[in-house]
Amino acid sequence: MSTPSHKRKLALFGAGGIAKVHIQGMLAHADKVECVALCDLSDANLALRAEQLGTHTDTAPALYHDWNTLLAEQSDLDAVIVALPHQLHAPAILAAAGAGKHILCEKPMCTTLAEADVILDAVARSGVTYMSAHNQLFTPVVREAKRMLDGGMIGRLRWLRTQDCFVSGAESMHGTWRGSVASQGGGELIDTGYHPSYLLLYLAGAPVAEVRGSMSRFHMNIEGEDTAGVQVRFQNGVLGEILTSWAMELPYGTHQIHLVGEKGELFGSGTELFYLPAGFTEPARYLLPTIASTFTEEIGHFADCLLTGERPLHGAEEGRAVLELILKASENASGWQASAPKQQLLEASR
Repeated sequence: MSTPSHKRKLALFGAGGIAKVHIQGMLAHADKVECVALCDLSDANLALRAEQLGTHTDTAPALYHDWNTLLAEQSDLDAVIVALPHQLHAPAILAAAGAGKHILCEKPMCTTLAEADVILDAVARSGVTYMSAHNQLFTPVVREAKRMLDGGMIGRLRWLRTQDCFVSGAESMHGTWRGSVASQGGGELIDTGYHPSYLLLYLAGAPVAEVRGSMSRFHMNIEGEDTAGVQVRFQNGVLGEILTSWAMELPYGTHQIHLVGEKGELFGSGTELFYLPAGFTEPARYLLPTIASTFTEEIGHFADCLLTGERPLHGAEEGRAVLELILKASENASGWQASAPKQQLLEASR
């Protein structure tokens, strides 16, 4: 497929920690995209990201504190990457779509379904490309398991589980936007838990019929949950589970993804995939090629979509579906704080 020879010009809304990997991705695909502008309220963040870009760009990036000013002054800009606190995603997306700029937005797309519907309408009316930054779709084990599943290796899918668990610093989010339900949009599930949520939907390949959620806070000094479990029944009858936590490591012996079909199982993490056909007792082990990072793969996919006009792997519709799953699970688990141990709530409100 032929592509235009000129690079696409990108701006980065948000120059905090996650911006680092987005810039690494843009630099890895410098033949396709160039970061020409940065926007953040923090001068320190702007200086750090401008230094990271260094001499790798044709010209030094323009620095802004306001995205509306950036959009007005950077008239030849092609696209923006939104890497802001969750509560700012919707207004930033709408501003970019209104200016006719393509968009790659960090998860979650927004924090309410009402915002999601406005975003879908704005993206459709503007005709811009919107990509949900679901970077774990590009994990080697996910890509290969999806290929094998679609190829019929385990037959009709019956059950699957996705997980993302690690121990975070108990005070690491206290007093930040992530520690507040209002700005975060919830707790761990709408943050790190977003990854196993979109992976579950991607691998199940069917609309959701029913969602149940359970939550608790064991370790983190935040308003929301630090651990969540979700059970999903899909319209095609497939059953799914999500486990995600900032308070525990991945349970011993389990994996990032696990799929069970009528003809066998697929499970694994990172670059290691196991295939167990029905009737066998030992799985085959596949070591998959490594990649630079899922974010670099993600930026490359976005760049290709900008150059060719193809639809991203996950667009605005998928972003809304993931958010709806998370909000339904959160609503179903809404009584968890009232029933939590008193001491646990006291510690979390210090």
